[in-house]
Amino acid sequence: MNNLVVNPLKNIPDLDRKYTTPERRAKAVVVLGSASTTEPLMEYMDLCAKTTKEFVNLGYNIVTGCGTKGIMGSAYNAAKEASAVNLKGKPVQNLGIVVNPLWGDENLNDCILIGKAGSESERIVKFAKVADNFVIFPGSVTTLQEAVTLIRMNAHSTQNELKKIVLVGKEFFAGLKQVYENMADMNFLKKKPENIFKILSQKHEIINAIIKNK
Repeated sequence: MNNLVVNPLKNIPDLDRKYTTPERRAKAVVVLGSASTTEPLMEYMDLCAKTTKEFVNLGYNIVTGCGTKGIMGSAYNAAKEASAVNLKGKPVQNLGIVVNPLWGDENLNDCILIGKAGSESERIVKFAKVADNFVIFPGSVTTLQEAVTLIRMNAHSTQNELKKIVLVGKEFFAGLKQVYENMADMNFLKKKPENIFKILSQKHEIINAIIKNK
């Protein structure tokens, strides 16, 4: 009997550099949020699926961590389904960057795996290397860590380097918004909070915030 265990991440690159070009980054949207399914999250999961499908129809690649539950699952599955029936006939890809070792709830079969990372902290940096657009739904402390990391990048970036960061859920993220406004009031922040991230709640607002010119 063959007892060898096959490592599913063996042939995945640390990061596929062809996805880091300015052209690719501009047409990629990273979707982040809870990897768990809870009753309070159901409305956000539905919004996530609808928003993701709209991005696909507009020709954007979707990038996630390949989770199958919660926000992650909603984005992944919506991208998988919409990519197959893209209304405008544009080549759209469902992309993934996974954490090594895997959490155990990932779908590695219906996407193109373009990278792997040794931690969530390392992965968010790699997400930033392959996309200029981020849509972040409610989630746990890990989601908050990812959001704050991206906002910090924008706070220290030039105007031309800014990522488009949309936090979805005005009530959920109200406290975070207040923290950054406090920072600005105390001159701890060189940019106005509204210039480095947006907090929105409606699908059309989210789409417009990403597709509009800086």
